[in-house]
Amino acid sequence: MLTFAVALLAAVGGMPTDQPEDPFNEQVLATLVWTSSPDIVAARAAVADADALAGRAALYPNPSLSATWGTIPIGRRPDNVAFSDVPNYTLGASQFFEIGKRGPRQDAARAGVEEARLTLRELFRERFLDVLRAIGDQAIASGRAAVLERLVTDSAETLRLQKLRAGRGDVAGLEVDRLEVEHLRLLSSLGEAQAGIEAAAAACALLLGNSCPRLTSLDDSLRYLAAAVPVLDADEKGIARRPDLRALEATERRAHAEGLLASRQKIPDPTLSASVTHDTFTDAGNQPNSVTLSLALPLPVFDRGQPEIARASVRAALAQRQREALAEAARRALWAERRRLDVLSERTRRLDEQAIPMARTTAERVEAAARRGGAALQDVLLARRAMEELQLDRVDVAGQSFATRLEIRRAAGTVPEPPEGK
Repeated sequence: MLTFAVALLAAVGGMPTDQPEDPFNEQVLATLVWTSSPDIVAARAAVADADALAGRAALYPNPSLSATWGTIPIGRRPDNVAFSDVPNYTLGASQFFEIGKRGPRQDAARAGVEEARLTLRELFRERFLDVLRAIGDQAIASGRAAVLERLVTDSAETLRLQKLRAGRGDVAGLEVDRLEVEHLRLLSSLGEAQAGIEAAAAACALLLGNSCPRLTSLDDSLRYLAAAVPVLDADEKGIARRPDLRALEATERRAHAEGLLASRQKIPDPTLSASVTHDTFTDAGNQPNSVTLSLALPLPVFDRGQPEIARASVRAALAQRQREALAEAARRALWAERRRLDVLSERTRRLDEQAIPMARTTAERVEAAARRGGAALQDVLLARRAMEELQLDRVDVAGQSFATRLEIRRAAGTVPEPPEGK
């Protein structure tokens, strides 16, 4: 998988101390994204909220308890009747009953939990691939910097030799000026690559919520770009398993359940009440103790859930349309990126099997000729430069291939499973 400097990894802040020798394999990286990424940590709160709502939907409404002190005498009372012999005391309880609504409400809440979990999984998928892309950007910049350092060294030597020759009158000063401008251009390109390394590392740290490892050589960079993004299991079957598409399915189910719940608002929900009254005004012929039973029914004359029904219908239709559009876009992207990868693979093969070996052989032959006095050192440096420029092309092609494989995985949803229990 990924090959990095072990000494640097041991010093990364916030990393577990009992890391394996290869801590940045994809599963370990997935654990870091899940546990450390600020976006993931924040989004996990939405799942907790959805779980709480689902738990509340399973509960029955609380009963109500009421107490009444009535017939409180004010002013003149009948003769020989004490104040305490007039009031009555009522203690009652009422319970609200839903008819035909608990099932749809619970279905909507369960779909909401699944939607929240899958939305979190989709965010994890995006952040994981973004982290891979940031490390890939670092690999590209690191590989370019390694090649450019050699080009700068050879350019400086060429410039030194040409200055000596110009001092003897063998070459024109204009040629020296041209070489110096080219040397400065290479230095600028090297600085840009070095800045790209730091920018990619900063972007990775921002996404990961932790420090990122550094690639230390051209070989490490090319090895990462070639092997860190497997696409063997990226196919159209994976598209249906993508969490964003499954989340939209849950959105549809939730909208249908909410629409059913809204349609049942026309069913009145009764409130049953029972109360016991103790009346002390028996001198007036009142019943000392009595029970009252009551039933209250709302009349769904105006509000029968019409806006909620319309909203749920629109949301379900839009979720279905979005899911179908995303799935079709993913299939087309998968096809197009695979064709692009075939083109880049052929270009890589030509560079690895033809262009770079030929340039290396040519440089070695020119060096051998220079040792025998049959070629100038400037020719050696030019041959090396041609080879290094092909190495730059190789790094660029590796970066494009890496980005293409990453897009294939993005379309097919091929990422490790997050450690959801942590």
